[in-house]
Amino acid sequence: MSNRSMALLQLGKTLFCATSLVAGITGCATRHDAQQLQVLSGNGTDRAAVVRAQETIAGLFPPRYRATQRAIITVRRRQFTCDGALMVSPDTGCHLAVVSSLGLVTDLRVNNDGGCEILKVTPLFHEAWSRQFVARDLRWLFLPPANPEPAGRLADGRIVLQTRAAADGMLARYVFASTGDRWQELELVKNGRSYYHVTVRRYGAFGGIPAEVPCEFDVAAGPYRLDLRIVELTVPSAPGREGPP
Repeated sequence: MSNRSMALLQLGKTLFCATSLVAGITGCATRHDAQQLQVLSGNGTDRAAVVRAQETIAGLFPPRYRATQRAIITVRRRQFTCDGALMVSPDTGCHLAVVSSLGLVTDLRVNNDGGCEILKVTPLFHEAWSRQFVARDLRWLFLPPANPEPAGRLADGRIVLQTRAAADGMLARYVFASTGDRWQELELVKNGRSYYHVTVRRYGAFGGIPAEVPCEFDVAAGPYRLDLRIVELTVPSAPGREGPP
C-alpha cells in the first residue's frame, strides 16, 4: 500500500472515530443517570466557611496563565485521546486549542460571561459539537461562577454553594471541604435532575504559583466521561500576544 493510501486510510479512521465520539456524546443529552447531591439546607452552615468557599472558587487559578492538558474521553467504553493548549486572560476568557495526532481538532474561546466563540472549524469536529460539549467542559472547569450563594451542607459536613437558576432552569452546585478551602465537586442540575458531575481528583503545585491548583478532573455525564489532567501551567511575566501556549 502506498504512503498516500495509508494516509487516506488513517484519515478515514480518524473521521470515523470523531463521528462515533460525537454520536455517543449526543446521546448523553437525554441521559440523567448521575447520583444527585443531597443538600441539607438547614444544617447550620458556618458563615466564615461559606465566605472562604466563595473566595476559594473565585480564585482557583491565576488571573492569567497558560496550560498544557492531556485528556481521555470515553463514550460507551470507547476511548479517545487528545491534547489541549489553554490560555486564560481576565480580558478575553479561556482560549483552547484541541489537537490530535492529525493536527488541530477545534479552536475556541469561552468568554468570561460564558459565551462561546469558535475561532476555527475543522473537518474533525463540527462547530455545534464544539459549542455544546468542549465549551461546556471548559466553562465549568476553568471559569468561576458569578456570585454563588450558600445552599447548605451535605450529610458529611461539606459546604455547598449554588448559582441562581438560569432561564432554562439549570443551576450549578459546587461542593467544598467543610472549612471551605478546597473545591471538590460540581454538579449541574436541570428540572430537578443531575446530568453533569465533576470530581476534582487532585491538586498540584506549579512553579511560580503560590498555591496548589486543581490539576486532575473526572467528568461524568451519562455515557460521556472525561479524564482531564493539567501537565504544565505557567504564568506569563507580562501580557503578550493572544494565542495558545
